[in-house]
Amino acid sequence: MAASELYTLDCYIEDLRKISRETEDESEIIRRVSPLAQRMALEKNWLRPEHYEADFEQGFGVHVLNEEPDHSLAVFVVSWLPSSGTEPHDHGTWAVVAGVEGAEHNIRYQRLDDRSRPNYAEIKVKHEFDAEDGDLVCMKTGGIHSVHNNTDKVTLSLHTYGMHFNFTTRSQFNLETHEAKDLIVKLE
Repeated sequence: MAASELYTLDCYIEDLRKISRETEDESEIIRRVSPLAQRMALEKNWLRPEHYEADFEQGFGVHVLNEEPDHSLAVFVVSWLPSSGTEPHDHGTWAVVAGVEGAEHNIRYQRLDDRSRPNYAEIKVKHEFDAEDGDLVCMKTGGIHSVHNNTDKVTLSLHTYGMHFNFTTRSQFNLETHEAKDLIVKLE
């Protein structure tokens, strides 16, 4: 497909399927998916008005764009309400997130403990940055981050995962108490 041709959600899904057939190496998958996710985020032909809707209690909305029958290759658009976000968390799978609309403050964390204590995790801030339209946030399985919308408008990001995150073992982390607990997200 030429760069000038319209890149649709169907094209993106087919490319994800092809990549997943050709390799299981997370680094290679992330390397190959990243420019495609970035192109999708900037193309915006798939964006619908309902993608701006969010759950007020949760602080964000998760809209499924694709999920294979075995829950793999999950693609979502996430809408972040103004002044809301998430606690530090992991995804239980590789992730490629591309900014679609507005700046989202991301904090990456490093895990310090040896993971020997159940429901316990010591983490520290490793890096902070704002991800804007077309910017990428890529993580291998086990990567920890938090997201916050510091703006006064709903922001959107395109999330691509190796597996639907609600079907993985994933945790949310409390920086003060060091508690690690299971995390399940409500979908719109």
